[in-house]
Amino acid sequence: MTGDCFVVTEMTNFCRVFELPREYPEKFCFNGPVPVTFNMIDWFNPVPREFGRYPISLGTETRSRLIKQLREFISAKDYCKPGRVYLVITDYGDSFRVTK
Repeated sequence: MTGDCFVVTEMTNFCRVFELPREYPEKFCFNGPVPVTFNMIDWFNPVPREFGRYPISLGTETRSRLIKQLREFISAKDYCKPGRVYLVITDYGDSFRVTK
């Protein structure tokens, strides 16, 4: 990320989709980490070629448009279930949630 935009290269144009747990541990984490299981359910290249040639700068408006497209794409997948929350983490440093 530089300034208020993310820079996507050929090597960082990658994301993973994780299904978040329905419930989290209620214990405090003072004595060390509390394990939480996330399920990775998908991965792909999130920035399509229509966004240009590498490196691609995702400013605020472009990023918003991309996230809207990705949320629609992920919501249409068979694995995306109503009432579940999905976390998308990109290799170029962005992340966002998807709910159906």
